[in-house]
Amino acid sequence: MLILINVVRALQFLVFIRVMLTWIMPGNPPRAILPLTSRIDRVLKRFQVLIPAGQGYVDLGPMLFLLLLEVVNRILIGIVLSGG
Repeated sequence: MLILINVVRALQFLVFIRVMLTWIMPGNPPRAILPLTSRIDRVLKRFQVLIPAGQGYVDLGPMLFLLLLEVVNRILIGIVLSGG
């Protein structure tokens, strides 16, 4: 169960890094991390929620996905702490 908690935390970290990279380097990511970012982007597409904001749109998908991962992580931690 602890391994699963660590996997969820690592996934949260990877999504956070991906979002930061889109702000720092908009457009195509470097070729070295392209396989990883393409997989993360596929998952985030399912959570994509666009909200109009002036000239462009704000995507709340990564925030929703991170919230879902946090809920899952807290449930897993609760199970571990209860001795289950």
